[in-house]
Amino acid sequence: MPKISLIATVYNDIEGTRLFLRKMEQQTRRPDEIVICDAGSKDGTWDLLTSYEKNGSIPLRAMVEPRCRPARGRNLAVAVASHDVLAVTDVGCDWDDQWLEELAAPFESTPGLEAVMGSWTVRWEDQESAWAKADYALQNGLELRATPQSHSANRAIAYRKDFYLRIGGLPEDLTFAADDMTFALLIQKCGSMLAAAPIPRCYWFRPQARRALLKEARRNFLGNGEAGIGLKHFVLVGGRMLLELAAFIWLPVAILGKFSLLTVVASTAICVILLALRVSKWSARAKRFSVNGQEVSVVHLAVLDYLSRWYGLVGYVRGLITGYSKCRQCRARLRAAGIGWS
Repeated sequence: MPKISLIATVYNDIEGTRLFLRKMEQQTRRPDEIVICDAGSKDGTWDLLTSYEKNGSIPLRAMVEPRCRPARGRNLAVAVASHDVLAVTDVGCDWDDQWLEELAAPFESTPGLEAVMGSWTVRWEDQESAWAKADYALQNGLELRATPQSHSANRAIAYRKDFYLRIGGLPEDLTFAADDMTFALLIQKCGSMLAAAPIPRCYWFRPQARRALLKEARRNFLGNGEAGIGLKHFVLVGGRMLLELAAFIWLPVAILGKFSLLTVVASTAICVILLALRVSKWSARAKRFSVNGQEVSVVHLAVLDYLSRWYGLVGYVRGLITGYSKCRQCRARLRAAGIGWS
């Protein structure tokens, strides 16, 4: 088995860091070193890392760059990593004991392998708030069972260091999000020998507050807009919202404007159909995920559905605009690799 450097970033998450270090010690295949970049934590995380660096059971190389973005932090960590195989994850997750062993195993069995797409999931039992449960239900559960063609996130992926550097590393000119999606697209375009670890053994902890969920939606769409990816999804989401908005605005106009009865009836029918489709979706998701005495509120689903889509669309438009000046390097890399806006 080749030696493995485990790469991660962190900011103000001392409890998540404690869990991370404990879970890595319990791995059936421990990393040969951990390289972690701290973005300037003030909650004791940095002290924990430096203490573990001196006394921990796994070699740890800790570095700090105040206010650095996750992509920058990972690139810094990769630059000093000692070993050829890089496994990457996020503090803020949980892991089965076999996670790293299964993620790294294909490198031993397949000479010349460039990258392994990792799997991850979100556990229903970790959703404590009504908003988090609604988000889980809206997304029909959150899980990636990876194939070699998957777009794996930074929370569960591995690659050879020379392959990572040959692609150019993670793009650092995006505001916060979409660096891993951009890099995944480049992996799929540039890689010729890819594999997957198909069993989800990495568990992502999601935000619990509505405000945090909406901020995440805006941030993710912002990153896609900056990178110039995800245009088809933006058009589909935005187009449906525009259609619904236009229908519900037109209905009172048709009634108050004394349009023909046929126009009013047709407008009403369209609004009823659009609303029925939404309510049907919310009801089905609420019924599916209201199990073992845990209820999913249709009201929470409705509010979060519309707000998250609105926040996302606003974020995407902003990203499209700012990306022209701020994110030229990222967009140029994608276009040079033949990756379009879709």
